[in-house]
Amino acid sequence: MIDTKTLRRLRHDRGISQRKLAAAAGVDPLTIQRLEAGADCGDLPLRVLRRIADTLGVTPAHLLRETPEATAGQAEPDVTARVGSTLLAFKDSTVTDLATSLGVPRAQVRQSVGQLAAELPALGIAVARDGDHVRLEPSEEPAAATAAPKPLRLDQARLLRRIQRGEDIRAKLSKTDRELVLPYLIRRQLINDRDGRLRLTDPVSPSMTAAR
Repeated sequence: MIDTKTLRRLRHDRGISQRKLAAAAGVDPLTIQRLEAGADCGDLPLRVLRRIADTLGVTPAHLLRETPEATAGQAEPDVTARVGSTLLAFKDSTVTDLATSLGVPRAQVRQSVGQLAAELPALGIAVARDGDHVRLEPSEEPAAATAAPKPLRLDQARLLRRIQRGEDIRAKLSKTDRELVLPYLIRRQLINDRDGRLRLTDPVSPSMTAAR
């Protein structure tokens, strides 16, 4: 993810030692040495990348791509793709850090995160958001839809039976049923809530036995 040639060239041009750059970034000198040698940046936080860039007098985005001379005349990569590739490299970040590191407005990053949240589940990846914080994690339901459906848990089967009997359960749901169980049954497409009323989409398969 980090352009090692750019990192090494900028450090040399500014007469900054690996030890001094590491101290400014708050990391071990071995980390800078490994980055310049082309090692995987792994879990290097974006805030550390930003401190490295600040010390070198460039933007973080300058370290995440080839030098401007090398990219002259080429089209700027799509912002959503850049946000996605950065999240894949760093696993979690914040909208603010992403915007600062990539040199784009926060609103544009938020829009890209929303687009990724809609597209990545098909690849088995979920986008978890908590305020400004964003992280990637395995999707609860991987994209490989050919696998046999998982059996329902007891609480899921009970709620399904209540809906099957025609009960109006919306006002009687527990917090867990409302926030976890009901959304899960809807995602599994076992029920729908068209016209404001919960109904089964299809007869429950005999294989959908409750798992205790």
